[in-house]
Amino acid sequence: MYLPPDLVSAFRGGRGAVFLGAGASVDAGLPTWQQFVGRLAESLDLMPDSDGRFPAADLNKIPQYYENRFSRRGLLSVVRELLDGGRRGPSAVHQLLAQLPCATFYTTNYDELLEDAIRHQGRRFSVVASEEAARASSDVHGHVIRKIHGTLSQPQTLIITRDDYARFMNADSVTINTLQSDLIHHMFLFVGYSLSDPDFNSIYDNVLYKMGNMAQTHYLCVPHASPQEVDDLNRRGVKTIDLSKWPGATPSEQLKAFLEALANATSDLVHIERFFRGLKRGEEVPLVISSMLNVGEQFVFYPDCDVRVAQQVERALEKMGVSTRWVADRLALEQFDEYLNRNIVLICSPFGNRFTHQVFEQLSPGTICVRFCNDDGQRFIQDLKTDNTYAADDPATAEERPNSHDFCVVARYRNPWNPGRYIFLFAGIYAIGTHAVARFLSDLTNYRELPGGSEDSVLLLRVTFTGHDPYGYEYQVVPEAVL
Repeated sequence: MYLPPDLVSAFRGGRGAVFLGAGASVDAGLPTWQQFVGRLAESLDLMPDSDGRFPAADLNKIPQYYENRFSRRGLLSVVRELLDGGRRGPSAVHQLLAQLPCATFYTTNYDELLEDAIRHQGRRFSVVASEEAARASSDVHGHVIRKIHGTLSQPQTLIITRDDYARFMNADSVTINTLQSDLIHHMFLFVGYSLSDPDFNSIYDNVLYKMGNMAQTHYLCVPHASPQEVDDLNRRGVKTIDLSKWPGATPSEQLKAFLEALANATSDLVHIERFFRGLKRGEEVPLVISSMLNVGEQFVFYPDCDVRVAQQVERALEKMGVSTRWVADRLALEQFDEYLNRNIVLICSPFGNRFTHQVFEQLSPGTICVRFCNDDGQRFIQDLKTDNTYAADDPATAEERPNSHDFCVVARYRNPWNPGRYIFLFAGIYAIGTHAVARFLSDLTNYRELPGGSEDSVLLLRVTFTGHDPYGYEYQVVPEAVL
């Protein structure tokens, strides 16, 4: 199992692109191109080879023969029957592709499962499914799906027969010109194609081949390939991902294993969703923040360290399509039972947040793995699994020591008041620790450090600082332990 570093780097750097073929839709109940052609061949009394397959040269001819005999309307009717009839929503392959940090998608598929998967991620995108649309959208920015052979909901755009392909490839096509440009500036991952697939071969022969030795490196996922085929592709800048080396009993399972590894290596969203499990797109989650009341002017304000954490949590949840609402701990206490019946985010430790204090007072040791403690002025975190303690230095006395330490946690607990919900905690023992949580979360790649799994879990962070300046802490924060 090997992820090419240049492919990972391309997607992390926004230079990765995906080119999707019919094989990606098999798990959604849709036919491969061979199966589609086989359905047409039955009506034409044409027989496959002894291996049950049609030669690559016939895969574009048979749809042409069908149209010649049964008309264009008849051909489109079969396309709708095969693609709409088996539709069960996006497959795991579509969902994994939608998680990649990718803004440029190409596909030769007529189905609209990729669109559904990206839409489910809450991402906005444009669909370019015809030459006319390509001309009108030459300045499209952001996420775009270019459907170079048309789309099912616009049957007039479909490119199916030999004549369709000939007209498309021989025209002065904006679509092809755009593809050539993107192949220069992006690293493509081809998914769902076989080496005998006419769609891939038409792209390879008419676009990639013409680019010669100056072509960008691209990758093609294949279940198997001969050394000669691998060498031929490699000479034209296309390297192969040998799916047989990935775990799984079938090529489909192997492809999913590879895409899951690629998504884990490149997508911040995958790790954000892994930590914030249980939160659903469109949900509103309360952020309970420690609050202070200005008695004279009667307004509530929040400590700066809590505000910084809340802003970073908001930023991550926004990527999931989850909205947030800041709630003062004083107000949340008045509706304590109601808030504890939901997914909830607590910011600041029990030493500063009254609502967090009340939660920890009612949580039994068997339902949490760490507890914030204060023993005669010494604040510390206790690991209830091992009984280890992590003591913090009071920043007010930091000048007395060459180095001082605080500790902070990023935690997820299954909500004992409603086991289907979760309590998320972001807190330092002192304010500097809460500041450190904000800095840690400001780099979204750090969500990879956070514990996954379905059980309660805590990442403990060590904060090292020298001196005490409440207006400008200088400190370092590193992961200490997963509890």
